[in-house]
Amino acid sequence: MLMNKPNVLLLTLDTLRADRLGCYGYQAPVTPNIDRLAASGIRFDQAITGGSWTQAAFPVILTSTFASMYGGCLGPLSPERPSPVHTLANHGYETAGFSTSPLLSKSYGYNRGFNHFADLVPDERDPALRRVKGGQRLLRNPVTHYLSSAIGVRTRPGRLYVSASELTDEVCHWLDDVEDPFFAWVHYMDIHWPYHREETLTHPRQIAQAWQDLGDMHSANWKGQTLTSDQKAHYLSLYEEAIRYTDAQIGRLLDHIENSEFGSNTVVILVSDHGEEFLERRRWGHFETNLYDEILKVPLIMSVPGVARGRVIEQQVRALDIMPTVLDICHCAPPEGLEGVSLVPLWTAGEMEESSELSISEMWRVDRHIIAVRTERFKYIWDNRHPDSPELYDLQADPDERRNVLDQFPEQSQRFQAQATAHLERVAVHNNKTQLAEPELDDELIRRLRDLGYLE
Repeated sequence: MLMNKPNVLLLTLDTLRADRLGCYGYQAPVTPNIDRLAASGIRFDQAITGGSWTQAAFPVILTSTFASMYGGCLGPLSPERPSPVHTLANHGYETAGFSTSPLLSKSYGYNRGFNHFADLVPDERDPALRRVKGGQRLLRNPVTHYLSSAIGVRTRPGRLYVSASELTDEVCHWLDDVEDPFFAWVHYMDIHWPYHREETLTHPRQIAQAWQDLGDMHSANWKGQTLTSDQKAHYLSLYEEAIRYTDAQIGRLLDHIENSEFGSNTVVILVSDHGEEFLERRRWGHFETNLYDEILKVPLIMSVPGVARGRVIEQQVRALDIMPTVLDICHCAPPEGLEGVSLVPLWTAGEMEESSELSISEMWRVDRHIIAVRTERFKYIWDNRHPDSPELYDLQADPDERRNVLDQFPEQSQRFQAQATAHLERVAVHNNKTQLAEPELDDELIRRLRDLGYLE
């Protein structure tokens, strides 16, 4: 049974698809520790994220507001956004954030409300040969790496994010010294492209292949190059191995919590910010304009002491509701301006407020706004660049979202358009009309963002 002030551990895994987890039906034994977490708690079968990429999804997760509100999501988070983390700190919680993503750093305002914030940055750079004309071609040749290794020169790609092992070490050290109650947010990046665990790239052929992968994916994403079936199989293998590795580190962190003095009074929440496209729309990755379910439907698991084990909730829920749920569990009144609602009634009363039955997800740029309105049966997508050509999908009959049935359901289409319009009006009310400036990016940060696929 939870005490008045339970601890909360929020684990966010970048780019994790729900259909690659055993607890969501995947047959390969890739995620034994995440599956164990689901068996000890609650698995949400239809959890919908609020944005199609990191910058659009995380304001929804951590602030329970939409990306398009408060000046948008491209620069630092506006201080005008409500801060559930700050609310927890004001109620006596020790708050800590551990970020491995450059887009979720202090530069982007994600340290707000945290007493302790670890902005973890990898401590190595690309080899100098990459900056030499013709160098990238040489880096794709195994001979280059045979010769380099003979003279002790490292030529593998520089790491783009701190590894799950290092991150878990950092969190465990903090947990050893913290006093409860605490709220800790831990963000793992290892499942994000380029999927390689750089520290395992030791053979010249592996290193050359890693450089080839970076070039091929850049060409596919930005120049329209078609990926082959062999490339797809290769990338899927890397992706799955990244999941397996991250799962092992999460298991280590869960064991650390369970063996600590506050193990019996700690809520663990695991969620992904978005999924990943495996050529379902002829592309690879998480393109901003993709608001289909391979991106929007994410794993969400909560282990809450005192709640029945192995519970599955089939009702659609939203990432928007995570922090209101945390505040409810922690007996903290929510700040004004939260868009989500608590999920606690789902396991205490068996039902939720009607507002939670509809999910809104966004792609937002200064000149582009795409809105997906989703219920358990339908998905409606409206694009301001093509306002007269919306899409409607019957998810029960067409779960892969291939057939636009707009003309078959005129009443539902009108209702969804009204909800999209209402969302635009609500955004306008909460928007201060000020575009927050992008942080200044040094060359190394630009390199990381480019290799992660965020910049051309």
